Amino acid sequence: MRRAILLSLIILLSQPLVSATDISTDTEEDAGGTLSGTYTVKDGATWTISGDYELEDNTSIVVEQGGMMIVSGAMDAISPPELQLAQSANVIVPVGNLGESGTMRIHFTSEIIYGINIEINGTSTEEWKDSSEFDQTIGMDVDSIAINITGNTFTEAVISHITLSPQGSAPVIRNAEELSGNGTSVVIPDRQKAWSLDVQGELVVSGSMFGGMISCSGTCTLDGAEMKSSGPIEVTGAISVTNSEFNSGIVNEDITVIDDATIEWINSNGTGGETDNWVKILSSRTIGVQNGYVTFYGYGIGYDSRDTSPLSDNNTFDSDNMGDNQIDIDRNSDMDRKSRIIEWRDGAGNEETEQASGLLILVTPWGDYEHVIDELPRVNHFDVTIDTPLLSFDSLIESDDENGINSRLGVMATVTNTGNAPASFLIDCISNGTDANVGVNVPHTILAKETLEIPMNWDSAQEGELTLECTIFVPYQLENFVVITNGSATTGNVTWSEVEDNSINLVIPISIGVVLAIVLFVIVARSRMKMEMVKEHLSSISVSLTDETEEDSDEDMGTIE
Repeated sequence: MRRAILLSLIILLSQPLVSATDISTDTEEDAGGTLSGTYTVKDGATWTISGDYELEDNTSIVVEQGGMMIVSGAMDAISPPELQLAQSANVIVPVGNLGESGTMRIHFTSEIIYGINIEINGTSTEEWKDSSEFDQTIGMDVDSIAINITGNTFTEAVISHITLSPQGSAPVIRNAEELSGNGTSVVIPDRQKAWSLDVQGELVVSGSMFGGMISCSGTCTLDGAEMKSSGPIEVTGAISVTNSEFNSGIVNEDITVIDDATIEWINSNGTGGETDNWVKILSSRTIGVQNGYVTFYGYGIGYDSRDTSPLSDNNTFDSDNMGDNQIDIDRNSDMDRKSRIIEWRDGAGNEETEQASGLLILVTPWGDYEHVIDELPRVNHFDVTIDTPLLSFDSLIESDDENGINSRLGVMATVTNTGNAPASFLIDCISNGTDANVGVNVPHTILAKETLEIPMNWDSAQEGELTLECTIFVPYQLENFVVITNGSATTGNVTWSEVEDNSINLVIPISIGVVLAIVLFVIVARSRMKMEMVKEHLSSISVSLTDETEEDSDEDMGTIE
């Protein structure tokens, strides 16, 4: 037990002591030194840092709303800085004419695993790797020397310091802050241990800051400031940058402006290169729709002006968001971070604004309904209403109030569409609690702002006093859409009865018709036979007369002598 208590005491005593200091009155720090622990600038107080101070790891400063902090001196992380290199970097090393020649050793912060190229005074070393120290003999009778280092996407080369060893003289160390050049940035070794500054009130900087993590939900003013390895500054309030310099290292941007926050950038220089001066990004980007069957297509979205895949409700597959009828354009992930960037100023100083559009589509059995967004709103959330039909079943009128069973009765349905889109809909009908026979059920197409009359034939096999009730069928894809004002209509009462079979009364008329037809046929046939006989008799008489005439002619003829 005593041993456990002793170990606990040792652990407690080994923990660093962190002090908490409240700045409740106007206070100025001008002597220089070290700041550590937690500092809170209270409402109504002003804390001025006019001296040069080093800040211990994890030092925290909070400027409360109504409080103010002024930095005209220097606030630097106590951790020794390092020189971070871009994929292509030109490192300028001050030599200062140390001697005729000597050895220059480059100390990298870690072993180089993937090969890099190093060129010094025209001498190149290709694919150098598997070490953290690079040596080369150089002439040292110069003011400075340039080192060109080319890496690759798999290597992040960082220099801790450079040692110059002239022949016959003591070595000289050039720390990271003494080095410079294109593609280089002086950075803090471990961002996780950086000191932090949370500005909820007001901050004014005309001095320098190194290695801080700064957030600004209040008002921040940088005027003549030098910001090193202190980016990106996260702004949810307002920031003004004038005549200031940034050297943030390899980060996406120097300043991140979130949602409705504002930025003013005047005559200032950012880190440059691939690092943007600032970007304005949305913390979330969603579209409110009526249901989960609506699909969104985005065009020219965000920083990269990319097109989205088809997106619908809960495309994030998050159970908490299921059924919330919101489409996440960016899925709120780091991978889709650029989809939420709506304005930016790049490393060359060019300011850009997203020019995006979109299309929402709802596919239903009634038809496909679309909503075009010519300019996508650059806000966290906006709602969209898709134009759909709005149907009313006005009436259902029968042609008679009585009818025989198993025979058709004409019924006229009237439907009006007061919506802004057409529909091809079906009508379901029932009578006496069961499906009614009204003929073939086909879709009926009605245009926007149109009234349509639909003729139907009602047939019942059941006797009695019945009504016909018909309803417009609404598909599930239109859930949460208002597409019906009056969805059904009913006829008046119709009496259905069995009709007597009068088929026996037709026998006599049919029989009379048959007899008359036979008599008529006989008369016509006999008449035709008689005419044939007369024609035959006349023909024979004609032949006899012809023969007699010829004989008489022969007898009258003689011979002339």
